[in-house]
Amino acid sequence: MRTRFVQNGLLAILGITPGLVISLGLVPRAAGETVATSAVVSTSVQELIDGVPGSVNSDRKQLGVDSPQPPLDVAADLVSTDLNGNLVSLGQGFGRFADPDRLNQANPQEFAIEVECYSNTASVSYAVQSNATESRTILFRGSGGLGNPPEIQFRSDGTRSIESRIFVTGALVFWSTTKRADFSDMTAEMQFRVEHAETGESLFDSALVLTETGASEISPTVSGPLQVRPVNIDELAALGADAESIGVLEQVAEIGTLAIFVIPTQQHRYTYTVRADEPMTLDAVLEARIRNAPDGTGVAAVLGRPFKNLADFIELGLPGVDGQTLERSLNQATSMASDKPATNRPASTALCGSFGMELAMFAAFSLFLTHRTRISG
Repeated sequence: MRTRFVQNGLLAILGITPGLVISLGLVPRAAGETVATSAVVSTSVQELIDGVPGSVNSDRKQLGVDSPQPPLDVAADLVSTDLNGNLVSLGQGFGRFADPDRLNQANPQEFAIEVECYSNTASVSYAVQSNATESRTILFRGSGGLGNPPEIQFRSDGTRSIESRIFVTGALVFWSTTKRADFSDMTAEMQFRVEHAETGESLFDSALVLTETGASEISPTVSGPLQVRPVNIDELAALGADAESIGVLEQVAEIGTLAIFVIPTQQHRYTYTVRADEPMTLDAVLEARIRNAPDGTGVAAVLGRPFKNLADFIELGLPGVDGQTLERSLNQATSMASDKPATNRPASTALCGSFGMELAMFAAFSLFLTHRTRISG
């Protein structure tokens, strides 16, 4: 990993989405050093039999412990079959941390998480979660050294306010093929956090949670500045979903419940303070948690990358759906920019650039379905 870089335009973390997914960056052009970097990705699948915990499968990797360098990949799954050996329920989770220095793009998608579960049996369900965390300790020097100009202009008290931006994209699919499903047993939530590690100060915190509104209906509850919008069946058809798949989805919506939400591409501003010649650590965390109910329900979410595992999964959970065309149309829907203005505009001194050249620090995080999620500043 690099030890020195110019801070300016973009900083990326996790990849739900759908990978984290988040990029951190500084608006003022300033040089800094990475003193230390750590990253952890994990995922787990818990089987529930009539609501009672059964088998569990999990995977976790830490940079420098399980691998000296990225990528870090984790995966876990559990399945249930009927007496004939047919797959009737599935829970699966994935996570990745890739080296942003090697991605060769302005928005390195180093973090990504994807979680999915469905059940077409009367007793089995799953709770699935994936997490991605990066901690980066950075140092801003008040002097460039003998004969060199200062790298950043600090106040008389040795501090400087830094403005950063977080770019977020995500998505979520939720269905029930019957009105009998108990939505109170189902969970679908994602959260993005950026924190000052030493003080615990929250720099950015926003979440999306699906909640039951009664009569087998659900709606998104948003905390923080995230912009969320629903995607209807007609939009999926316009984006390329095939007619047979659309027919299945229409039937699901008629006899049960179908809900699709995306966090369209957007950016949000946050600020923090650095002190000359004093290292500071930022933590970026992305979390996705889902739980389905028995007897014909499913949930899928991704952050930090387009869906990669949705196609096969949704064909199993909703027979008759062409997973590839639905996956493509949904990924396209999540990649569309928000129709609302961004909550910040880059300062005139900010230049866009790749992570390796123009970012002063980096922390990552992602949650639910996402084409890409990044923190940048």
